[in-house]
Amino acid sequence: MLWPYCSKIFSFKKVAVVLILRQFLSYIFCAFLAALFSTAALSAPLWLEAKGEGSPTIIFISGNGNDASVWKGIEPHLRKVGVQTVVYDRAGLGNSPLWEGAYTIEGEAEDLQAALTAHGVSGPVMLVAHSYGGYIASLLAENMVQVTGLVFVDAGIPADMSQQLVDYVLAEYTPRFEALEKAATELAKAIIPVVKAYPTTAKRMRTVGIPEHLPVIDILAETLWVQDERIVSQMRKAHANFVATSPNRSSLFAKGSGHNVMKDKPRYVIEAITRILEQLR
Repeated sequence: MLWPYCSKIFSFKKVAVVLILRQFLSYIFCAFLAALFSTAALSAPLWLEAKGEGSPTIIFISGNGNDASVWKGIEPHLRKVGVQTVVYDRAGLGNSPLWEGAYTIEGEAEDLQAALTAHGVSGPVMLVAHSYGGYIASLLAENMVQVTGLVFVDAGIPADMSQQLVDYVLAEYTPRFEALEKAATELAKAIIPVVKAYPTTAKRMRTVGIPEHLPVIDILAETLWVQDERIVSQMRKAHANFVATSPNRSSLFAKGSGHNVMKDKPRYVIEAITRILEQLR
């Protein structure tokens, strides 16, 4: 008489096991898809070097085609005032491997965050970004509570990535791809996907907001990297509006400097960082 009852119990348990197994397999499959389509760009960690001690930690973010060496004239001076400095090579440059899959600006930001975590850099941090690195810094400033200040070194900000700028970049640099691939194959692998992704990056930048409570100094070079005067005017206006939206933001004109201010006129960069440090301490 117990067998029918036991059979029902065993049948119920069998169904329960099947349901649990299905749920588990579903979870594994979803996790696989998440990993497969993740925006993270790299399959290996970025090369990163942290030196010195003190707070905040200053993180230097380079522009397109540049590795960490562009900061060698700036970074040692700042350690003397009692801060930790961090330089790193962006994916595909210097000592860092190239990403796998499609390039995304989100992937760049996520990979830097992962590298900082792996090296025990937890904050507070100040971001110092040059050129395209400004877009990476903008994403970090929006998403990382550890960010306490920013210095833009003739850098991109979300508001300056207009459709006109995107069109200019594509028209100016796409014809150079073939020559770059022949002259510097590895460098081309790191630069060309970034340029091709400009329309998508611009779309993402339109949704980014840098918190207005953060102290920011926006260094503007006398001579920009863009040659079209109409676009230069638009960019100048975008930066002026950006600074005007918060009393915590100011601009610094790097007279006599080209786009690479940290090389042409490093004193402007050191001055800006020092001013932010004084505000934070």
